[in-house]
Amino acid sequence: MTTDNIHAARQLIAEINNPTERQRWAWWTPGDATRYHATMINAAPSATKVGTAPGGTFRALVITIDMFTLRPTSIVIPRPTADLDRYTAEEWLFRRFPGGWWAGVRPLLAALGWTPTTDRDTSYRSTDHRDITTAQRDPNANR
Repeated sequence: MTTDNIHAARQLIAEINNPTERQRWAWWTPGDATRYHATMINAAPSATKVGTAPGGTFRALVITIDMFTLRPTSIVIPRPTADLDRYTAEEWLFRRFPGGWWAGVRPLLAALGWTPTTDRDTSYRSTDHRDITTAQRDPNANR
């Protein structure tokens, strides 16, 4: 675990994507004026999801903001199970993730290979908000 702010997506993934018995996390500061707490987990599906995912557990990226408040906000982003499930702005919204987090989290998804092969740029792009805005207007455009 590191308390330093990491600015490079590949560096952050290298820091947290090592299955060990101790907790691995890091601070992700991509450039969007937000500091994210990031960790990777192996998660077991809930009772309502048993049988819907291959295998017994699945890998997930957990991102949290507002760590030091009474109510921190977290999202659990499961590894895509198929190429069609890879994360695009449209898929992000389809899964009901907060649109405002897309630009900050997308570089990590790209570093993990969880985005389409045509979008593996791991640098923070302030223009990613345009993709979310477009997807919010027409959610089925690229699904």
